[in-house]
Amino acid sequence: MDEYLRSRWRRLAPGDGFLSGPGGVAAMVAFVVGLQQAGLPVSMRDLLRSPTVPLLAEALRGRETGAPGEYPAFADLWEESTSVWSAEADTLVPLADGAGPPLFFVHTGLGQVRFVHEVVDDFRRGRPVYGIEAIGLRDRTRPPLSMTEIAAQYVAQIRRVQPHGPYSIGGFCMGSHVAFEMAHRLTEAGEEVPVLALMPSAFSLDAGGVNSIRPGVRQRPAGTGPADLYLERLAYVQLMFGDLDLAANRADVLEVFEETFRLDGVKPADLFWHAVVAAAGAFAQENYDPRPYRGPALVFQTARTATGEAADWTPVAPNARNVVLDEEDSLGLMRTREFADAVA
Repeated sequence: MDEYLRSRWRRLAPGDGFLSGPGGVAAMVAFVVGLQQAGLPVSMRDLLRSPTVPLLAEALRGRETGAPGEYPAFADLWEESTSVWSAEADTLVPLADGAGPPLFFVHTGLGQVRFVHEVVDDFRRGRPVYGIEAIGLRDRTRPPLSMTEIAAQYVAQIRRVQPHGPYSIGGFCMGSHVAFEMAHRLTEAGEEVPVLALMPSAFSLDAGGVNSIRPGVRQRPAGTGPADLYLERLAYVQLMFGDLDLAANRADVLEVFEETFRLDGVKPADLFWHAVVAAAGAFAQENYDPRPYRGPALVFQTARTATGEAADWTPVAPNARNVVLDEEDSLGLMRTREFADAVA
């Protein structure tokens, strides 16, 4: 067992000490997920409790390959859910009444959008505002696994409110990619999209602004499936909470999510289902093959996350204008006069 674990770890980072290894958090997560994919019932809590190869080997000795893990299996949760195609999806959330063409905002990678209500009067200038939550956020509806299918669902929803353009659409982190594809679908249908406001970094669960990227940039190895992303998501969550038993303390976990990421309304019983919804969105984002969008677009980024080649949207949106502001997150961006003027 020792040599097996050591060889797996050294593929990611040298040294035997997981917590002090140069691979960092991402290597620890990849290591645990790889063991889970190999059938070992191991969790991030095992790694935190046994932070060296010999200690982890001793902790895992005697565990049977293929035995149930610490968390519900992705396949079981997926099988118990309802297909999105079995009924008309309705995840549109009215955020403010008003007059004139509405503004529509697509959720973050965690699925939430109601946090926009905190700042809606700072930018809307009397217009109605709607949010689009992730399919499955508040029920056990199985979300689509492709960006084009997600965009098709959301376009159908906004057209029930506003049958024809001009449309004003915004999106946060993963939702900025959905909004980008929605603009494609609307313009191809002959509609105008004069406002496409993209905020690719909102409140990142992975604590590094990894969602401040343009569509088409891959972050995981080819072949990574939604079940793998579910395990990855739970590993990151476990790192946030250390040795806390996630299953036994679901309400406490969600309370922290509400404070940190503005996630609201998820019931404790749905904590692991929520990880499924987030994993489905991440899978759609990872496998999205974008076409260049020639229409106008505004990419609002915080100074902290607007660095690196992947944060440049012009390869997929050549007419995009990048707006970098010294704000902490998307709520700060939306409170600025620059944002209000841009979406007016």
